[in-house]
Amino acid sequence: MPKQSRKIDCFTAFTMTVTRDKTTAQQRFQDFPGSSIDLIAAPWGFGGTDNLAQEGAHALLADQELVKQLEAVGSKVQEIHPPSLGPFEIQEEADRVRNIEAVLTVNNWLADEVKVSLKKEHIPIVLGGDGSLCLGTIAGSLEHWQNKKFGVIWLSNHLCNSSPRVTKSWNANRMVLTALTFDTKAKHDDFIALMNFRDHQAPMMNKADFVHIGINHKSARDNVNHKFFTMEEVDELGVRSVINQAIEHFADYDKVHLILDVNAFDLGAVSNYSLGQLNYREAMTIARELDLNLRRQGKLSSIDVVEHCPSREAWDKKGEAAEWVMDFLTNIFGENIFNAARKY
Repeated sequence: MPKQSRKIDCFTAFTMTVTRDKTTAQQRFQDFPGSSIDLIAAPWGFGGTDNLAQEGAHALLADQELVKQLEAVGSKVQEIHPPSLGPFEIQEEADRVRNIEAVLTVNNWLADEVKVSLKKEHIPIVLGGDGSLCLGTIAGSLEHWQNKKFGVIWLSNHLCNSSPRVTKSWNANRMVLTALTFDTKAKHDDFIALMNFRDHQAPMMNKADFVHIGINHKSARDNVNHKFFTMEEVDELGVRSVINQAIEHFADYDKVHLILDVNAFDLGAVSNYSLGQLNYREAMTIARELDLNLRRQGKLSSIDVVEHCPSREAWDKKGEAAEWVMDFLTNIFGENIFNAARKY
């Protein structure tokens, strides 16, 4: 008799799990208003080593494919193209943040564009460009939301927690997290300029306002004290559990910004490739949970797409990274990987 009782309990638990998963899946097919989206092209790579990330925005907007996909799922899309902000001279001086003047100038323009987009109650998607552009998006968002509680989910294979004290590259894209959260007195003038960007009082944000997903560095635990998930933890816990833990971390926040550093994905067309990153299905699972639990709850503020370098793609993989990114974005806005408009 006890054995039979245990069987019924196991079956009941299984049935409850299946029912819960079906309910979540069915929510994806329910009518939900499309979003108003501003695609902000930010084709600059001054914050990186070789400027190759400037190609990313052009690749995603080529042939209007991204626009068509977003419109196919009910979004209203507007493209915003950058003005001429140059010419800039490449700066590679010893003990200076690379191209610091260009980095600050393009981020200043971007912050203004993000503020305009948010004021219109649109969701700005910044198509970079290198990771230093996140400084402008976040600064503009903070200026718009002001007293709102604002957090960041950051998909990346590294933490962007470098600084003048430890840097080898002097790239601004590697210093963004530190510049946003540094809470002691800085000594380096260029780093101070990043910290105090647009006269924000440093630190702009607290470390608790960030959750990283996809980190592969073994030394990560020795260098940071904010919440992050390594790829090993993604394997152990499952990607759906990880993204929902990240979303739950921001349960009492008003708005959440998403940074997609494309090197979080297992793709070659990125600035900092590493084996064993998120695969396609894991990426789409993350997108689906962001749709259900952030966008449809009115908490998704904005998105950065950075570090996409198409020229690094192997000849037989041309366009693959752009397809992944487009599918990822359209799934956040209601697409289903089994019924993607582009594929039929």
